[in-house]
Amino acid sequence: MKRPMALVGFTTLLALLVALFFGEIISLIISTVSLIFFTYSLLCKTIRKGKIIPIAFLAISLSTGLFAAESERISCVNDLHGATATISGIVDDLPYEENENYCCLIKVETIEGFSFPENGRVLVYASEPIVNGPGDRVEGEMRFLLPNAQQGFGTRASLAANHIYLYAFPVDEGTITRPGTVRSLWTTLLHWKLSLYDVVDSLYSPSDASMVKGLLFGDKHTVSDDIQDAYRAAGVSHILAVSGFHLVIVTQMLTVLLQVFRVPRRLRPFLSAVCILLFMALAGFSASVLRSGIMCLILLLGNCFSRKPDALNSLGFAVWILCLNNPFAAADAGLLLSVSATAGLILTSGRIQHALDDRTPREGVWAIVLRPIKSVLATSISGTLFTLPLLVLLFGTISPLSLLANLLMVYASSLMLQSAAISLLLGILFPPLAALPVLCTSWLNGYLTLCATWISGIPLAVFYFTGRAAYLWVGCCFALLGLAVLLGKGKPRLQTASLLCVILLLTSLLGEQIALRNVTTISVLPSGDGIATVVTKNRHAAVIGCSGHSRSEVVTHLNTKHTVSLDLIVMAGETFEEGSNAGAILSENSCGTLLCRRESLANGMLLGNVENAGEIRQYDAGYSVSLWDGAVTIERKGAFLRLLCGTESILYWPKDAEADELPESWDDCTILLLEELPDKLEGLQPNFGIFCMDEDSVSRVWSVEYPFLPVTTADGTVEIRIQADGTTQLRREP
Repeated sequence: MKRPMALVGFTTLLALLVALFFGEIISLIISTVSLIFFTYSLLCKTIRKGKIIPIAFLAISLSTGLFAAESERISCVNDLHGATATISGIVDDLPYEENENYCCLIKVETIEGFSFPENGRVLVYASEPIVNGPGDRVEGEMRFLLPNAQQGFGTRASLAANHIYLYAFPVDEGTITRPGTVRSLWTTLLHWKLSLYDVVDSLYSPSDASMVKGLLFGDKHTVSDDIQDAYRAAGVSHILAVSGFHLVIVTQMLTVLLQVFRVPRRLRPFLSAVCILLFMALAGFSASVLRSGIMCLILLLGNCFSRKPDALNSLGFAVWILCLNNPFAAADAGLLLSVSATAGLILTSGRIQHALDDRTPREGVWAIVLRPIKSVLATSISGTLFTLPLLVLLFGTISPLSLLANLLMVYASSLMLQSAAISLLLGILFPPLAALPVLCTSWLNGYLTLCATWISGIPLAVFYFTGRAAYLWVGCCFALLGLAVLLGKGKPRLQTASLLCVILLLTSLLGEQIALRNVTTISVLPSGDGIATVVTKNRHAAVIGCSGHSRSEVVTHLNTKHTVSLDLIVMAGETFEEGSNAGAILSENSCGTLLCRRESLANGMLLGNVENAGEIRQYDAGYSVSLWDGAVTIERKGAFLRLLCGTESILYWPKDAEADELPESWDDCTILLLEELPDKLEGLQPNFGIFCMDEDSVSRVWSVEYPFLPVTTADGTVEIRIQADGTTQLRREP
């Protein structure tokens, strides 16, 4: 068996992906069944000879068993959801700002009256700084909330990949105390990182400094949202994520430096390994950095013994180590994309390179000119082929111009990384000599920003492909390619399968647009404890309610529907939180009309972005607004809101709305949206009741009997489609 660790690593990763989707109990069953099959395979001589099947079953049993054990270990955090308690812990990373909140990670020591997983962390959101820096001991009363827990790659699982189990909010920020500072190797490294940040800030302008921090240290919090969006739309967001690309460049620079200073050959692998470990620490030991770091260390170890390690085996070993350390690592999108891209490079980049070589001159000037272009094309195509299904499943995005963006930006980004590293080193040792690399870095950053902005601005530079159609397309692609492999070797079969995948994609996109023509869609989004709906028709949209813990669900949904115009934003509950979400939506999307109470404009986030609304309409007691030639009507009376479309009357019942205040003529609703369980529902006979709550709040729903069919947003978006003939369809979108 040539590649045992590749088998173990990838089997472990796939088993953990299955465990993430099916949960703790099913994982335990899978582990037990796999152990039985492993035992049987050992007893069966024919199967045992092959070794592959016994190793695979053992890997599945071990990984799913570890996942079940880890899920049980961290289950104690469920008791803290919604609770208020006194916490004592240590700041475990650099604080940062996000959406006008001050955020910091605290490694928990104790939470009064509750148990908490060892080495577990909480993510604290505050309106003002509550700590000075890493290593500060923090004590105070905070309110705790669980992250969203959708199956698979929900926020809770992805945060658990970094040992973050809860959100925390100080009850009174003035009472948070810092009784001392704890010094450790990790906090010392974080303070060194802050010192390096100071050097970067002294050398560069704010815009250049933020990009240098992102490239060298993987700190995306310093990079503006506009730049990140441009890179993401251009399909080159991997440039901003520290991973194998960055570590390879750093390793190459180290090799050159060690040769220049004539370091003894035997010492070079050791010094390189120390520098790689230091770089991994400064980059935060993220999963993608750990994956690439482990592979680099294996390569250095092989050089020490004059052996060349197998790349696929090294990748499998790195994945196995990461998953054993934390079974939730499989929920880390960065790790999955990094592993997929690396596997693509190992398996197909060489073949693509040879195919390009066969079709281009091998000698002369053109061969020299085309060599770097072919190299970038080969790596970009191989990485894209293997990451595209994940990008569709995780983010619902496809970037058709990513090959062009990679051609224009990959070499420039590698040069920028090298010049930034040199400028940082000179800035520490000989500041006057840093001027030239600083100038080069600044020019390269300007070039990269220009390329990303230009490409992302091209029509259809990125389009969204989500929901059932996306899942079906990915499944069909795997089936077609698998069938092509099973039928036997040969380029024609693979080419035919690839062509069919592209045709299927285009057909799916076109079919979806045709199916939704003149159809009014009301999407009730899983935004937490709050009503958030997006109404769309013929690529025009209106946001009716944007409550909940985040505006990201609304913004993402507007993008996935390829809307050309956001015509209206209406708040359902008019709470401060909803006003902040409306302001955040306006910061990313211009709007025809903003309809709100006068008091809501006191919200700083909303007031700061009202210039993106073409018209601001204020009301006191109620209103009535029609959209799209009367296809949709939104009415408000007091605390209640209703949407009329076709034969449907959709009643919005915000939190704290009193049943006695419901207008008498509105009790004929056909669909009811609720943020909480009302005291009474007398007189209401809707066909459906949609509870807009997270999974912990909605658990109370199932203990009550209703005169309608209850549905929740805790498991995903609920979509109401109303055809032009008045036919209504209620469906669940993943």
